[in-house]
Amino acid sequence: MDYLNMLALLGIGGAHPGGILLTKAVFENEKFPLELNILDAGCGTGQTTSFLYQLGYNVTGLDSDPLMIKHAKKRNLDLNIDIPYMNENLSNTTVPNETFDVILCESVLNFTSLQQTLPEISRMLKSNGRIIAIEMVRNEQLSQEELTELTTFYGCDHIFSINEWQEQFAQRGLTIYKTLAQEDLLIENINEPTTEFSPIESIPESAFILLSNHEGITMKYHNKLSYRVFFARKTLKQ
Repeated sequence: MDYLNMLALLGIGGAHPGGILLTKAVFENEKFPLELNILDAGCGTGQTTSFLYQLGYNVTGLDSDPLMIKHAKKRNLDLNIDIPYMNENLSNTTVPNETFDVILCESVLNFTSLQQTLPEISRMLKSNGRIIAIEMVRNEQLSQEELTELTTFYGCDHIFSINEWQEQFAQRGLTIYKTLAQEDLLIENINEPTTEFSPIESIPESAFILLSNHEGITMKYHNKLSYRVFFARKTLKQ
């Protein structure tokens, strides 16, 4: 079992840095018009997707994990709402070109091949659309041992710095035009839980061990890792 499998089995929503409170703060700060079409890419259990739907946005959820989609559709039933969900891989979707005004990725891109997912996101995005990506960043250089521990646990290839994230986007024809840290956003109700658990199936003990290990790694690297909210759009052609 790996980290992403553990999230799916436990039905963990709001697992991205800052959780649902950060998502709420971002949308309160940006004040996007309600007529926008939004894709919640890597929607997980549908916590954010449901929040955006209830705000009044036309929102679609997409996730490659069928168990996560099962969680999200159960949320639809529980709340008596009708959000469309797609069980597809973000690197190769059936979404038509230039469909969405906003594509939201909450702790998703770092677990993908950016060479595949960023061009696909750009393809789905309208010409004046934007990407919002909440991603882990490296605050300082990591030793090879530390890097190996982190990438092995999370199942990702790299832990990027802010500048490296900007370079990754730029290489795929995307420009990060704004970057926000937690202190740049007014996050209300700080005592409200940022994550939720909604398991559907019986949970093996290994999932709880993995969750405990995640908490240990978070504490160990709290000075060396943080997160940023990146806002990007297609690079204007000269």
